[in-house]
Amino acid sequence: MDKQLIEFDNAVEALGDSMLANMPEQRIKDVQQFREYFEQHTDAKLRRLGLRLIDESTSFAFMYRMSVAYGKVFDKSLEIGYLREEVTRRGLRLNGGIKA
Repeated sequence: MDKQLIEFDNAVEALGDSMLANMPEQRIKDVQQFREYFEQHTDAKLRRLGLRLIDESTSFAFMYRMSVAYGKVFDKSLEIGYLREEVTRRGLRLNGGIKA
């Protein structure tokens, strides 16, 4: 799998983990810094998935900070988990890590 995809997945995971520790602003920036990487990616599906994951992760962080209802935050976390899995699977597939 592509090194940047691994770093991106780590940044998304760190953002989620930081929710318990007052979510430093830097964690949001760590995820958002990958926007250019995905905007320039040649695989359209991976590009869409990656950009959506960035948006959903950022949305999750702000929902959490604004104390949105737990059910909505929980649903968003499930969506992020699904998107992380899809980005990883697509990245592996494109880089020969697994077969479709």
